[in-house]
Amino acid sequence: MGYYDLDDILADSAEIPCKFLHDIPGLGYLENNPGGTIHVNTQLKLPLWLARVLAIIDASSASDDVGNADIFNTEQQFTPFLNMLTPETFTNKVINAIKTDPISLDLHSINPYFYALAIKWIELFSDKDLAEIVSDLLLQRSQVINAHANSTTISYNNNSNSTSSTGNNNTTNNNHALFTLTLDEFEKKIYKEANDSYKDIKKWIYQY
Repeated sequence: MGYYDLDDILADSAEIPCKFLHDIPGLGYLENNPGGTIHVNTQLKLPLWLARVLAIIDASSASDDVGNADIFNTEQQFTPFLNMLTPETFTNKVINAIKTDPISLDLHSINPYFYALAIKWIELFSDKDLAEIVSDLLLQRSQVINAHANSTTISYNNNSNSTSSTGNNNTTNNNHALFTLTLDEFEKKIYKEANDSYKDIKKWIYQY
């Protein structure tokens, strides 16, 4: 994904539950307490881009003066500012729903940027189990997406290059519209590209 990819930016803004491991003065505004202190064990939801930074920075070394830091102390324990907790998108309830019926799952209602967020989470925690679940989810759902994309009906006019609609076409289009409402943004792109490809193929065939 590119730096200006909107889906990537929106996935990075997903709120992640976090637990602070230190008292941090001046960050009270994050819990509507301007000028106050965030205390240890406080749990807040932060955007992924911010939570990720605070979860990988060593709070002890960040608080030391550079000139006084003991660079030879290899026994110093790494302690980040906070721990990132599992977001609702990847709770056991959602994972069980994915395993039970991935095809009819309304993925958009769970998270419109499910796959983009999943990739970030998997990379961050090297979560092989989640990677396998998400990979299998996409494989199964992509087959259904392809089937919907391929079911496009085109009625070709003899006197023009335009297509006409029929009652059956309207019903089919309505079904497709309802189906796409359950897709996350990545799946919608897959559906559109596949649907456009099938339409182009059928139009080309009707010419001969």
